[in-house]
Amino acid sequence: MKERIGTILAVMVLTIAIWVWADLEQTSPPREVVVPVKVVVPPDFVLHTWSPHEISVTFQGPKGEVEKLMASPDELVCRLELSEQDLRGQELSKPMVLHATSGFRDWASRRLIMLDCKGDHGGRTDGDVEVNVDRLVHLKVRVEPRITGAVATAATTQPAEVDAQVAELELRRLPEASRFAVAPLQITSMPLNPQVEREVTLDRRLGGDGGIDASFDPPIVKLTARLESSLVTKSLGRFPILISAPPEVVSRYRVVFQRPDDRTVEVEVQGPAPDVERLQPADIRVQMILTPDDKPNPAAPMPAKLEVVGLPPGIKLAKPLPTVNFFLEELDKRPPAAP
Repeated sequence: MKERIGTILAVMVLTIAIWVWADLEQTSPPREVVVPVKVVVPPDFVLHTWSPHEISVTFQGPKGEVEKLMASPDELVCRLELSEQDLRGQELSKPMVLHATSGFRDWASRRLIMLDCKGDHGGRTDGDVEVNVDRLVHLKVRVEPRITGAVATAATTQPAEVDAQVAELELRRLPEASRFAVAPLQITSMPLNPQVEREVTLDRRLGGDGGIDASFDPPIVKLTARLESSLVTKSLGRFPILISAPPEVVSRYRVVFQRPDDRTVEVEVQGPAPDVERLQPADIRVQMILTPDDKPNPAAPMPAKLEVVGLPPGIKLAKPLPTVNFFLEELDKRPPAAP
């Protein structure tokens, strides 16, 4: 009796299993779904655009496999993978055309059959996917810190260059003079002549704000910038004009200024506050430069060529020196009359 019951139960379990298996293996009716398109490129390439981003797919297969697929959003994708061999020899300046059906190769292992595959290309419907791929160029990029809140006299980076990757086509379009990386360094308060060191993340762009995207290795660099205090303006007073001329001019002519006040000029300088405060009037002089080509012209005065000598680096004139006019008069070389 027990053996008979056991046999009946075994037959029932087997029957149910066969029924479930037959139900799951039963071919489902055609199913249409919209799936995203994902394009994968090798490491040394970059994907610019692809179209369409979605594909309408009609397929059928065993009911169980269809249910598993519909329950797995990560697998419900048109995945197009390009290898270096696929891209070798391609003219990458033009779009590549891929067949969307090749994006469902892993579905074949589930015994799923593709009945139709189509996408919308701006009103044109077909089963192709157009992709724009470009090679990545490896290059060295110098880092230029952008400093705010102070006047920069010198700026360096450690390291001075970083490795960058950028699309070859975009790099060709960019003027060579604009191929640089900008790393902002914001400073809100500043003591006199500090050494500022700060780790900053590079703005991943070549050519400034309107440049092209790039990736950097390392992504963070340490910038070191030497800054100076704000510029100040100071008047050093009036200076007599000294004559600088070759011997042949000095021995033949004397300088007569058109106006007596033109014998002196006011000098006003601008520069970093500490340097301006250290500058003394005795450190500089104002010269009027004559050349052998200067000749007397009684009919009209000549403009003077003035320059300031002795200004240290970093300090400049706050305003140009005024123009002064002068005459050259010939010295009287005749011997004095006899008494």
